[in-house]
Amino acid sequence: MSQSRAGMAVGWEARLLAQLEHREMRVATMSRVIQSYSRLAGKVGDFASHSREIETRSREMQGEHERLVENYERSGGGGSGGGMRGNSLAQQRIADLEREVESLKEERTVLYRTQGTNAQRLLDLSDKMRETDERLRQQDLEISDSHEALRRATSKMGDMQTALKEKDGSIQILQDEMSALQLEIVHIEERSRKLQAENDDLVRRWLKKMNEEAEKVNEVTQELELIKRKSAALSPRMGAALYEDDQFFGAALSAPGHFGGASVAPRTAVGKIDARMEELHSIALSGNGALLAVGGQSNTVKVFDAETGDSIYSLAGCLKGINHVEISSDGSMLLAASSDHTARIWKLDTGRQWKSLTGHIGSVVTAKFNRDGSRVFTYSQDRTIKV
Repeated sequence: MSQSRAGMAVGWEARLLAQLEHREMRVATMSRVIQSYSRLAGKVGDFASHSREIETRSREMQGEHERLVENYERSGGGGSGGGMRGNSLAQQRIADLEREVESLKEERTVLYRTQGTNAQRLLDLSDKMRETDERLRQQDLEISDSHEALRRATSKMGDMQTALKEKDGSIQILQDEMSALQLEIVHIEERSRKLQAENDDLVRRWLKKMNEEAEKVNEVTQELELIKRKSAALSPRMGAALYEDDQFFGAALSAPGHFGGASVAPRTAVGKIDARMEELHSIALSGNGALLAVGGQSNTVKVFDAETGDSIYSLAGCLKGINHVEISSDGSMLLAASSDHTARIWKLDTGRQWKSLTGHIGSVVTAKFNRDGSRVFTYSQDRTIKV
């Protein structure tokens, strides 16, 4: 780009220099024309002076001719012999003077003709000088316009250079930021590799633990089978004793208030609520049993009346699916854990979002209120728990 600007500047300077050289050439031509005009004017002046001299000399010769004629007439025309010789000399002189006068007249005619030609040339030169002056004036205007255009181009080039410097500074800042981001990416990749290695190690340890527990279960099963076989080989009395023990434990488990006795699998649905979701991930019931909240693959949490099944709220705000929902113990707030790395809290009296809890770098798997609803505990796939 700097080369293009330099080329632009050189182009303007070259054009300006060419115009100045052209002007100097025209001025030099006009100087020669003016010099020729001056020489021609000098010659015209010389011709005029020479013409005046010829006219003066012609008048003098004319006066001398008139005096000679007058003397001849006074002498009586044809007097004595001396008079005759004088008259012949006078006539000869008159003839010479007449020839000289004619010659001077011819020379004056030539001078007049030359003067007329020079005057015409002088007029032509004057017209040419006016045309040349007009062209020079036009060229001066063009040069002024070129100077103005050059000034504007120089100013524009300065603005472009300033803008280029600003862009270079912005590019440098972006490059620095990109370098910092690349370093951060390298650190994140290194951390990801470490986490992956830790995860692989945990998976291996978990598999090992599961295998160990499976082996223990197998051992316990084998021992139970062995005990059963041994018990079958015992006397009928021992069998009766074992039967009595079984009756005792069975009666204890079926006693009122015991979990085992109160646990009964439902067989019929009391009601059906259509949440209009493709996939449900979590449901929550308020403490008084009045509200039912559901969350799923969609990014909204829906709240229903548990008795009538009517929809009360459709709470939006999450950017991805809902993994877990919970209602506070007093039934005033609803908490949702989302795959967009956040947990959000809504006020159930207004249906408006109250807080958005951020900080995790992975999907939030579950979220819980404490007993009084003053704190929230979140667990994420980034293997962290936040309060």
